[in-house]
Amino acid sequence: MATANSTLALDDKTIASIRDALLIGLVAFGETERLSNAQQIQMQRVSPVDQDLQVIQATSASDTIFRFVGILRALG
Repeated sequence: MATANSTLALDDKTIASIRDALLIGLVAFGETERLSNAQQIQMQRVSPVDQDLQVIQATSASDTIFRFVGILRALG
C-alpha cells in the first residue's frame, strides 16, 4: 500500500491507461456541468425540471478539476 512518502514505478502502458481514465473522467465532469447549467436555465426561464430528470452531481467539491489536473501532472 502506498503512503504519502512512498514512490511507485509505472510503465508507459500503465501511465497511458491512467491518463485515458482521467480524461474520460474530465469529459464526464464537463458534461455534468454543461447539463447542470442547462437545467438551471430551463428552471429559470421555462419550467421546473422533474426531480427524476435532474442532474446528479457526483461531487460538489470546488477543487475537483484541480485534483484531475494534479494527477495528470504527476504522471509527467
